[in-house]
Amino acid sequence: MASIRRRPRTDGTYTYAVLFTVDARQTSVPFTDESEAEKFRVLVNAVGGKRAMEASGIGETHKSVKAGPTLAEYLARHIAGLSGVERKTITEYQRYLQNDIAPVLGAIPLAKLTREDVAGWVNAMHEAGAAGGTIQNKSGFLSGALNRAVETNQLSANPCLGVRLPRTEEREMCFLEPDEYQILKSYFSDRYKPLVEFLVSSGCRASEALALRPSDVDRAAGTVRITRAWKKDGPRYYLGPPKTKKSVRTINVPKAVLDQLDYSHEWLFVGSNGGPIRLYSWRSNVWVKTRAKAMACDENNPAKPVLEKSPRIHDLRHTCASWMINAGVPLPVIQAHLGHESIATTVDHYGHLDRKSAAAAADAIAAALSA
Repeated sequence: MASIRRRPRTDGTYTYAVLFTVDARQTSVPFTDESEAEKFRVLVNAVGGKRAMEASGIGETHKSVKAGPTLAEYLARHIAGLSGVERKTITEYQRYLQNDIAPVLGAIPLAKLTREDVAGWVNAMHEAGAAGGTIQNKSGFLSGALNRAVETNQLSANPCLGVRLPRTEEREMCFLEPDEYQILKSYFSDRYKPLVEFLVSSGCRASEALALRPSDVDRAAGTVRITRAWKKDGPRYYLGPPKTKKSVRTINVPKAVLDQLDYSHEWLFVGSNGGPIRLYSWRSNVWVKTRAKAMACDENNPAKPVLEKSPRIHDLRHTCASWMINAGVPLPVIQAHLGHESIATTVDHYGHLDRKSAAAAADAIAAALSA
């Protein structure tokens, strides 16, 4: 571990020598500024003495040079200067910086960051078991910030370019058959059955459904207007726009589903206290416990139907899409219903379920072959 030793000079000032080892030999680099010495000490501890000297432009003379802002300093300024970004996103970026980037790359001077540094960081996240989507989100933030550094001439090129992200096994979507859904629904209390029914029949994201007010529903037309969603910034919840621009939409929901809802409160779906349902606590206190009951075998009633799948709340949205596809609803209509920004998202998520179109394609080829 590197350390700092303060040494007096004849003029009454001090130099600050950072002591560390390179190839099992102790060495030191002097600094006239204590804060610069501390930055170099942190860098040595993060990447090793040799790489720290290289990144700081310190050569054979071991004289220190001012290397400009560190990556952590640059990213902190970058985040502070963002505009038009949701609070939740800003908090997430700050967490990426504090927990993931700063401990590994943060002390490296921005101008000295290399592709190898970024690749090592990505590989370390992968080896630690991070999910592919998580790695993509964090590296995407870093790459976007460094693109800005290139635009402002603080970097000549983005060190993230060419760094391939590892592929990891993602959790597959769970599609419930109608009878499987009925098993799950039967275990919910009467208070929450209407919410579960609404989620699977509307395909709404839970954050959208829980932000609905009675005035958003037109029972005569059988439609629901979705314009907002609950967001979470640390411990606080706040209302914001849905996930994408096209997520602001009007959808049709079966009249029977709308007729069973309670329109007497401020929010369309409320908890036992009459206030809005908070997704994170509802998931752990209601969804997970109810799902476990649906999946449990009853020794006293072996014939009791058991749910063999383990759906997440979001899988009700996937189930809604699968039911529409099985009914022959065109993918562009499903895209609009779910609020996907691009048809490509709908195709990527659910295109493999559309076997009717695939069978029709095979029939067309067969007809041409037999002509």
